[in-house]
Amino acid sequence: MSTTLDLINKIKEERKNVSSSQKDEISVMRAMLNDKDFKVDVYSKDGVAGQVCPSEAARNIAANVISNTTKMSQNEAKALADNYEYTKADATNMIDISKEFVNTYIQTGRKLPLGGRENSNISLSHKEIKPALKSYPKKVGTNADGSPIRQNVTVQTSGHDSMRVYAPHPTWVK
Repeated sequence: MSTTLDLINKIKEERKNVSSSQKDEISVMRAMLNDKDFKVDVYSKDGVAGQVCPSEAARNIAANVISNTTKMSQNEAKALADNYEYTKADATNMIDISKEFVNTYIQTGRKLPLGGRENSNISLSHKEIKPALKSYPKKVGTNADGSPIRQNVTVQTSGHDSMRVYAPHPTWVK
């Protein structure tokens, strides 16, 4: 299994556009769950405030589940969890849980801070898009010189939910 950072760099090099890729999502999540050396610094206004290791967090959850359901000692459960290699199915489930948490939490109307990172301080919130009349130029033909003939068209759009991204300049980035 490749390290998380190696995988991220490989995907960046091979990427031709910014479209989504479920295969890449699963690969990155699986790498994060299995890479015990992948740690991310968490920043606050005073600089580095701590670290997050996704593999360690997932293994702590697994150890708690093992210990609480089997009545096994926490040390034995931790040893089992430390030796576990997360599968593609585990990664898919973790992605599903993570995405649903984001979508569910923003419905509360509260901001979801994603946590300060080295060069970012991003938060998300729910945004309601109201139904509206929108106009846009529509191609209705072609001129003799080959240029498009456009006419403004108005359509009724329905309301829907969206997200708002907040990304102020992080105070720790000079």
